Amino acid sequence: MQALPIIATEDHLISLIQQTDERPLWLYKHNTNCGSSRVAHLALNQFMNRYPHLSSRFSYAVVRVLEEKALSGKVAELLQTPHKSPQILLVYKQKVVWNSSHQQINSVQLSQLAQHFLQQNPSL
Repeated sequence: MQALPIIATEDHLISLIQQTDERPLWLYKHNTNCGSSRVAHLALNQFMNRYPHLSSRFSYAVVRVLEEKALSGKVAELLQTPHKSPQILLVYKQKVVWNSSHQQINSVQLSQLAQHFLQQNPSL
C-alpha cells in the first residue's frame, strides 16, 4: 500500500482544511483494526495509481481513528459530518462536498466522482 500522509495533530488538520480553498482534499478516516478499512485503503490507492490524470489534482491525508481518536472526532466537528470508519471525505473550500463509507469506497466510484467534480470546477 502506498503511504498516505497521516494527520497527527489538530493544527495539521486545520492547516489541511484551510488549504482546500486552493486544492481539494481527499480525507480518509482509517481504522487499522478493520477489514473494511483495509479494503477501502486499497481502493484509494488503486484510484491514485490507476487514474493519475485525475488523482494528481487532489491532496490526500489520513486520520487513523483508533490511534488519533480525538482527532477523528475533531474531523466530524469541524467538517460537520457524522463519523464513520472507514470513511472518505472530499473537502473543498473547507466544506465536505461528498463523502462515502465502507463498501461504497472503490476506485471506480472515486474516479467517477473526481471526474465529475473537476468538470464542475474547471479552474482546478
